[in-house]
Amino acid sequence: MCNSDLGQFCQQPKPQWKTIFHKIMLSCVIVATCCECHFSILLGKEISQDDQEAQKEKLMPLQNFIGGWKGVAMQKLGGSARWSAESEWAWSFDEGVPAIVFELTPGRYFTSGRIVPGKEDNMYMLEAKHTESEAVETFTGFIDENQQLELVNDVIEPSRPARLLIKTLADNKRLVLTLQYGSNIKRLQQGATLGYTRKGTVFATRSRPINECVVTGGEGNQQVSYQGETYWVCCKGCLSMFEDNPEKVIAAYEARKAKERAKQQSQ
Repeated sequence: MCNSDLGQFCQQPKPQWKTIFHKIMLSCVIVATCCECHFSILLGKEISQDDQEAQKEKLMPLQNFIGGWKGVAMQKLGGSARWSAESEWAWSFDEGVPAIVFELTPGRYFTSGRIVPGKEDNMYMLEAKHTESEAVETFTGFIDENQQLELVNDVIEPSRPARLLIKTLADNKRLVLTLQYGSNIKRLQQGATLGYTRKGTVFATRSRPINECVVTGGEGNQQVSYQGETYWVCCKGCLSMFEDNPEKVIAAYEARKAKERAKQQSQ
């Protein structure tokens, strides 16, 4: 046991260790906060409004894919293997980053995918989820002279689609997705063809009123309202974004329309 003098000596270090402990904890909090901010930027949480509008504009050439589709898939052109197929395309704004996402039912080749713009103009990247596992396949490509989206698999394997061709036909009332296979990108054979018709389509109607989506500028098909004003959205992704922050969406929409008017007046 410590005597009175030695007892005081034993008790003196305690405040020092308490101070050191507090400094360590404070440092941990600061580091954690910095890491959180860094990861937020990486995840796109800090994307600016201008960057978001620029990303949306790059994806607008794919706007005609948006919607619900129902049709028939064929294992091979002219083949006998056929099955009913459905597809749903929508905008996504997870973490504020614009993308176009889709789901395929049944997912014989892919279950879903996410398309974002590439670094260059008319460049796109698709991340498609593999049907048989949690693996993700990456495709990159562009819109060709036939106005179809042409995407090439970053890893060419004979057993997996090497190239995807996606386009709309008949006044955007039909959607066709073609899968090509092969071990050499220059020598591919056509595999399955997924042909869809837009849900609710009436082919006798050649024209229809166009209601502009307040989020993307595409064709709206569902009404929303805010403070007594009515707007349109084109998909569930745009609906979700409008409901999350209607004032921000409307402000961006009005800025976009003002920019369009200024451009028209200058011509």
